[in-house]
Amino acid sequence: MITVVVSTTNRPHMLRTALRSIDRQTAREHIGAVIVSENAQNRGSADICAEFPDLPIKYILRDPPIKALDHGLSLFTEAADLPGKYVAILHDDDWWGLNHLATGLKELERNADAVSYWSAAFLVESESSWYLQCWNESVWIATGFQPLTDVAKLDRKQAALACVGGGPAHYSTLIARKEVLRDCFAKVRETGNLFDNDRLLFMEMARLGPVLVNLVPEVFVRLHPAQDQSSFSYQESSEHIAAATRLVLAFCKEEGVDVVREFERLYEECPIERYRPHITRTFDTRVRLELQRHNAMPPERFPEVSRDAKWFIYQICPPVGWTVARLLYRLAKPLPPKLNRPV
Repeated sequence: MITVVVSTTNRPHMLRTALRSIDRQTAREHIGAVIVSENAQNRGSADICAEFPDLPIKYILRDPPIKALDHGLSLFTEAADLPGKYVAILHDDDWWGLNHLATGLKELERNADAVSYWSAAFLVESESSWYLQCWNESVWIATGFQPLTDVAKLDRKQAALACVGGGPAHYSTLIARKEVLRDCFAKVRETGNLFDNDRLLFMEMARLGPVLVNLVPEVFVRLHPAQDQSSFSYQESSEHIAAATRLVLAFCKEEGVDVVREFERLYEECPIERYRPHITRTFDTRVRLELQRHNAMPPERFPEVSRDAKWFIYQICPPVGWTVARLLYRLAKPLPPKLNRPV
């Protein structure tokens, strides 16, 4: 059996989609409990839960609300006390594809030594949205360009590399052994990192055993103005990201991982040549700054601008803006060879 944990914060209109996706899982019969924890005193979330009488929902209203990291630890501790081996996380503003639980449970049972399962995700604006981005780049790169037909199994070294440029996967994709989740999150809570703690959780889990990641997206992560991370200023988020990056670099050092050398190797081994320049471009800008401070930022290589790129630049501007398009094209050209040095 599996326990599903849903933390919600004053978003009942989004919670409905999350719960609907749980109710529609093909592995629905394996769900032993759904803990829905409201941490903003909005009792409307209770009304949404009542719309799903067939789900074994345990509703909790935190009154008064508690701090975010304390909220997470409380939830994972409560989940660890329930029957079953696994806990799955879903944020109230995200939702699962139909087979997310079924795939995760199958892979965890198949890999008895694995401590957790994550999946790639689509970033979307809403239920009626195109896919803005597919969140699977760092794991694909760190595993040596694993085929999309396989579920990647990351060892400690690969997990360390996957964490260098940012969070390898989103909380809402996580299915973990319940004691592992509780104990690893307790360590993350000690860091006090409110912004970049999913990256740290991935890292802590990798210390205990192999981590599974499905490179095929199974989860939809919603981007919206009320997103929790949007409440941080750029300065605040940068400080949290810098702190997490330092811990990741320390983990890399423990595992004997030379970040610069490893990414140079991956650049040369990338099977799709035109993707090579994007290996380090996937890094968050705030991560780049911290890597540079520690001389751990891999050199970036820039390709020649192709005819297709030139055509695209022209297409994004209407005819009246062709002068701007020409300027954009000139700016997109690489620097002369002697100036085009690594950062």
